[in-house]
Amino acid sequence: MIRRLPTLCLALSLLVLLPGCLTPRWAQPVNPFMNDDTDRGRAALKAKDYVMALEFYGRLAEQDPNDMGVRYQLALIKQQIGRYDEAYGLFRVVYVSADEDTAPRLDGSESEEPLYLAAERNLRLLGARLDKSDPDLTRIQEERARKLAEMKAAEEAGRKQHQDQPTATGTYGDGKVPCSVTTLRVC
Repeated sequence: MIRRLPTLCLALSLLVLLPGCLTPRWAQPVNPFMNDDTDRGRAALKAKDYVMALEFYGRLAEQDPNDMGVRYQLALIKQQIGRYDEAYGLFRVVYVSADEDTAPRLDGSESEEPLYLAAERNLRLLGARLDKSDPDLTRIQEERARKLAEMKAAEEAGRKQHQDQPTATGTYGDGKVPCSVTTLRVC
């Protein structure tokens, strides 16, 4: 009986540990408080396990294809693991969407630039790396630059028109303190 005790302990420990080893990694809970793919994906990114992060963010992208933040994050992950063509396609989708949300980073923080600008920067880097010339993307960039120039010109014209409007000013009391009739309406 004493001779069989180590064998029995080994068999019992295998029975306890083996089921945990047989379940796939994505099915194992990363943390009991992490109950959705977003939390698991962030945890995988924090651990620099890009293959698992790809799995979780891939599921998130399937659930909500219009979430450009998830697509951008998925593109960053694919770029990190060397799937440059797929990353280029995802960055292109995010760029064309012109999403104004802030761009996430792989370390979990947020950058200050909008998603479409971060995607454009990554598109240029990947385009140079892959020797891609994308005429549609060039057209979209030119169109966006033209729209931005028109918006700035309209904003400047509105500002100039506002500055050119005469304002009636008078003096208050003994004439030493100027007052604007348009703002105070008391002079």
